[in-house]
Amino acid sequence: MSNEHEVIVAQRDDALRVWGIRSWYLVGMLVLAALVIAALSAISGFVAPMVIAVVLAMLFAPATDWLAKFMPTVIAAGVVLIGLMLVCVLVLTLVVLGIADQAAEIGDELRAGLDDIGAWLDDLGWSIGDSGSFVDDLGSIWDDSSEGVSSYVGTAFSSAAAFVAGTFVAAFLLYLLLADWHRIVHWVGSHLGVRPDVGAEIVRDATWSMQQYFLALTVSNAIVATVVALTAVILGVPLAFTIAVVTFLTAYIPYLGAIFSGAFAVLVALGSGGLVDAIIILVVVLFAQNVIETILRTKLSEGRLQIHPILVFGSTVIGAAVAGLLGAALSTPLTALAIRVYGRLNGTLEDELPDVSFAAGGDGAPADEVRDDG
Repeated sequence: MSNEHEVIVAQRDDALRVWGIRSWYLVGMLVLAALVIAALSAISGFVAPMVIAVVLAMLFAPATDWLAKFMPTVIAAGVVLIGLMLVCVLVLTLVVLGIADQAAEIGDELRAGLDDIGAWLDDLGWSIGDSGSFVDDLGSIWDDSSEGVSSYVGTAFSSAAAFVAGTFVAAFLLYLLLADWHRIVHWVGSHLGVRPDVGAEIVRDATWSMQQYFLALTVSNAIVATVVALTAVILGVPLAFTIAVVTFLTAYIPYLGAIFSGAFAVLVALGSGGLVDAIIILVVVLFAQNVIETILRTKLSEGRLQIHPILVFGSTVIGAAVAGLLGAALSTPLTALAIRVYGRLNGTLEDELPDVSFAAGGDGAPADEVRDDG
């Protein structure tokens, strides 16, 4: 009886010891995560450009490889970088000038939409005060929000030197990544704490997931923005180009971007054409963003990034809370990557990715045969 009691006590002590160790592991992981987040927040002005540079390198490494067939890789990387910079400058110029030229009209249309909303609620007999005060309150909220955004932007870019430094870091890092992509991929794959071949496959998974996601997202965004803009033109709603630009750019942020762009389009239509036009725009936006975009994205990514919408929404919320808009935009491909890596490490990943030369040594060579033509 005594021995049995001692065994039970020993088992209990072992269980408590195991749970105690696990608890301290969990506390340590949480503390480490908090320290990492705090450190990244302290240098967020440089972390965001570096993350953007890595993502762009994943997306445009194939273009560098193609140009490298006709010129040295270092020159090909420079051509790609200059091309990206020119495109960014052109797009920003068009957007800023377009919105700036129509700023007064945007304000008028939005305020007209707020007037209609206030009138409807007043007709319904809702106890929220008269429509004038309701519109004034909404207008005040809009003005405060605009001032808050302007203040945030001014704070974020208060130092022109910091902005230029961040841009320079992103451009320089992007050039280095493009010019020596295969060697960097090989080095990263061999320093992930797993076998080099498994590490190379993980990097390959990351690159493939990012490319498929943004390719599908860009094409679907363009089509959705075109559909919404054409609807606005047919209905005679003003600011069709502005609506298209806002729809296209905000669609890179899952859910949150769709809500913002949809609300913007509906308010403009409401102010210019009334309730019928607003309902038509709303139906088109919902159909385009929930049906057309979903079908196109699934088709273009060949189903490799399909994860449950709840998981997409949850990862987007967490990504936004941890890393802001950048985290929200990258949460979906990173979640898909985590699932693929887990499956690969556990030997349960059945589908094979097509041969991607830039993820290997180039021209279909093994990942350890790194090309060096720089």
